[in-house]
Amino acid sequence: MKLNIFLILLFLINLNFIYSFNFKKDIKITNEEINISTYNPWVFQDRLNLYSFLINSTNIPIFGIDNSNNCLHGLQLQFEWQNRSGRLEINQGHVNTQSWWGDMNYYLSIIPYLSAMKMGLVPVVEIQSINDQRFCTTYEDCDQEVLGNWDNFFQQIINIRNNGSQGDDQQLLKFMWTAHIGSIDKATKLFTDSLLLLPKNELRFGNGWAHFVDVIATVNFNTNYSMVYHLGQQLPPIMLNNNDTNPSSIESFTKEQRNVVLTMYEINDLSSNSLVWNSFMYLLKKMTKNEICRNLINDEINRFLNSPIPTIIQILFDILTNNC
Repeated sequence: MKLNIFLILLFLINLNFIYSFNFKKDIKITNEEINISTYNPWVFQDRLNLYSFLINSTNIPIFGIDNSNNCLHGLQLQFEWQNRSGRLEINQGHVNTQSWWGDMNYYLSIIPYLSAMKMGLVPVVEIQSINDQRFCTTYEDCDQEVLGNWDNFFQQIINIRNNGSQGDDQQLLKFMWTAHIGSIDKATKLFTDSLLLLPKNELRFGNGWAHFVDVIATVNFNTNYSMVYHLGQQLPPIMLNNNDTNPSSIESFTKEQRNVVLTMYEINDLSSNSLVWNSFMYLLKKMTKNEICRNLINDEINRFLNSPIPTIIQILFDILTNNC
């Protein structure tokens, strides 16, 4: 009797061992299948890697064989310029969470990535949180209107791929700029605290730059690699300080860089009066519906972006007030 009980127990132990081994083996395989990498958006290289995923995963024929015409290049190149010029205030590889430039860029990097991930275009990753609700880390927790604009852009990418067509680059740019402006508008409202931490002249430049984006969006500026790379050479290589009130006196800057700073100062001053700025933007958008006016405005803005002059705003005003 005792022998029978012993044999039964031995059988059950062996059965449990076999079951446990197989169960653990199954769990291990399952973990490998759902292994998800975590990215810290406040580590410069992590955010840069997400940009690489985003750009490489959205290549379509209209962007060229080398993908250099991809309009998302502009986002990454701007992020790299912000790093080179010290605007991300990086310490040991980490972007300062109180850097206005870094905060604004979050809505032009992590937000579009979450949208592209939802659309199945990029690798699925986990975004590390810093427990600040302004920096959402999942699609569900982010502003749905802002995400919706990016969804529309990425849907265009998907449609072009599915149709096997070249696609319309101007139409695609319109979707991109709608999403871009939506991100900036949202971020501008969220990060007034970090904006006020900037030196007064850097604040003027940054606010002017944010509003200048409205202008280049109106003319559907192509933010591909070559266009933005060239523009990056004209941007100030360091942050502006409280003594840089007069750009012409910044000896370490090139003439073009001084002209860009001066223009952003002017746009900042213009946008401080919402009535004047809104009227200016209304006229600009209205005039771009006229082909002749649109071509004139495009030519002047593109000329400025390639070789900045100090009078671009005055030139645009002259075009608008003289009905082209």
